[in-house]
Amino acid sequence: MLAFALILSFQQTVADSAKARQDSLLADSARAARAASVQRLEAVQVRTVRTPAAPISERTIGRAELQRAYAGQETPILLARAPGLTAYAESGSASNYSYMRLRGIDQTRINITLDGVPLNEPEDEGLYFSNFPDFAQDIQSAQVQRGVGTSTWGVASYAGSVNFESIPVGGVPRGGELRLTRGAFNTSRFSAAYRSGLTASGLAGYVRASAQKTDGYRHNSGNSSNSWFASGGWFGARDVIKATLLAGLSSNEQAYYGSSLAALRADRRDNPFGNAGEDAVGDRFHQDLASLAWTRALAPAVNVATTLYGFDAGGWYDYPFGGGTTGRYRLHSRWGGIISAVDWKSERSSASLGVHASRYSRDHWLDELPAKSRDYRNTGYKGEQSAFAKGSTTRGRATLFADLQLRAAQFRYEPTTNTAVATQRVSWTFFNPKAGASWRLADALSAYASIGMNGREPTRADMFGGADDLDSATAAFVLPLTRVRPESVRDLETGLVLRRPTLHAQMNFFAMQFHDEIAPIGQLSTLGYTLRKNVARSSRRGVEGDVLWRAAPRLTLLANASLTDARIRSYTDDATGETFHDVTALLTPKLVTNHGVRAEPTSWLSLDLDGRYTSRMMMTNTNDARFTVPAGWLADAGATFRVRGQSVLVRVENLLDRKAFASGYTDGTEPLYFVVAPRNIAVSTRFSF
Repeated sequence: MLAFALILSFQQTVADSAKARQDSLLADSARAARAASVQRLEAVQVRTVRTPAAPISERTIGRAELQRAYAGQETPILLARAPGLTAYAESGSASNYSYMRLRGIDQTRINITLDGVPLNEPEDEGLYFSNFPDFAQDIQSAQVQRGVGTSTWGVASYAGSVNFESIPVGGVPRGGELRLTRGAFNTSRFSAAYRSGLTASGLAGYVRASAQKTDGYRHNSGNSSNSWFASGGWFGARDVIKATLLAGLSSNEQAYYGSSLAALRADRRDNPFGNAGEDAVGDRFHQDLASLAWTRALAPAVNVATTLYGFDAGGWYDYPFGGGTTGRYRLHSRWGGIISAVDWKSERSSASLGVHASRYSRDHWLDELPAKSRDYRNTGYKGEQSAFAKGSTTRGRATLFADLQLRAAQFRYEPTTNTAVATQRVSWTFFNPKAGASWRLADALSAYASIGMNGREPTRADMFGGADDLDSATAAFVLPLTRVRPESVRDLETGLVLRRPTLHAQMNFFAMQFHDEIAPIGQLSTLGYTLRKNVARSSRRGVEGDVLWRAAPRLTLLANASLTDARIRSYTDDATGETFHDVTALLTPKLVTNHGVRAEPTSWLSLDLDGRYTSRMMMTNTNDARFTVPAGWLADAGATFRVRGQSVLVRVENLLDRKAFASGYTDGTEPLYFVVAPRNIAVSTRFSF
């Protein structure tokens, strides 16, 4: 009897254990399905902008690749591994103000979004990444679309677009981390982040706070900054309501002037503002973004997502006038808007409809110190409305794609009180069509081709000739505002894509034809950048290649290259009256290559080696060989050590300690350069819990 009872007890135990395992598997399956549904709904606005079926030239960089080399660098420096993208920081290291160019076109002509929210400031159409320190820590992925790409929100994708996806909140496990970084040039960084995970009630959140400080490589090019990111909401079976806050506060020492060769031979860290501590010229800016998004699954294949967003940004920067007087330029911007999109996807087709509307204002004023006298105060207002419809359908081996956008923008200038200049208004309307197709030539090989057009309005600086305020003298030169015409580009992209389990490769050919391009052909502004004017005809043509090969389970090889021919057909120089024909566009290298090795010899060690070659760049649009940025090749290396979920990254920049220049310009008499810092090391430690 006892044996029989033991057998029955054992059988019951086995049955209970099997049922428990089955219940656990079902629960795990349900949790996984819910997490997948949450992530799908959370990413609707990003998917609408990226449009996976579009036959475009793009590179998507995932979080693992972004974080492999991340030790607090400014975001443009981190993105420079994408094909056709160049970047530099004024400090010579990876801090202070940083800038990127895509196919040689500056970042005011690159559309930038975060979870679909447009980040470009409407008046200048640019983004200062230094206002959002440690931004890359909050990014799940970044997609760089080259050319006109697909319709997005905000300013036109003239050179291309960069759309960021923030860390998902609802589909990630609970946990947190602390990061500590110490590096060359007295650089230090601290950040703390925590994820709650998805609770039983459907709530989830993520918060991050950071502080960093550096002296910069160049004299008086330091940065001290703080930033915060918070995201959270409620995640239901068919609804997601999510709020996001991104805030930054940054103080930079001014280093926006390049240095002459003579000054650099005397001191490689030269800063024209002055090399002694008491010569430092500073600024202080904040920028805050708040958004509230609601996404609802109307049906298994239909989602609608609506986001309300608002920005507040402002601060000041100083400029020495001489004689003990300093000009303090102040700015304060406020803008917000609403974006909404319906997204439908079936097995063979997809479609998206979207609308966007925004309102913007920015106050500009100048005080003279120490007298604290007010020279002027004016305000710029801008409104924007846009709508798009895009979709794709697959028929056999072919996928057809179409994208239509209608966009309107309006600008109003309210002058300083009691000035002789009247209120100024100008408006623009653009129709931006795009179409293309892809063909599956084999299981792993496809070809694509697309053609599109984007129109773009001038920035305030373009219209004002670099002036910050209009008085009777500048108005005679600037007005009417329609003197600077909107620009447009027609873009043809075609290429091949190979996707295999161990190999991904893309080859792309492009031809961009510009009409009335607002090109940097004018004089230098007070801040050292070249003023812009319309040129009737210009073009950029080239070929790009991008390869990722997993040569072995623990070894990955990467390489990309961009060969570009950028031409201005003709223009007349205002200062000399000389007309130039068929000249190379400035700061557009003919060849840019990136190459890297990713190795993981053991489970606790990862090794990275990266190289980058940039060919010679012209400083002017005159083909004058005296004014060039020399070609340069740089190498970086990194090693990541992992122990029980903790890690230490040792990153060496400019491994071979080469003397190189990242960018430059000329004052008409000599070349002026922004240098690359010599070999330097940063150590970043991450504690996970």
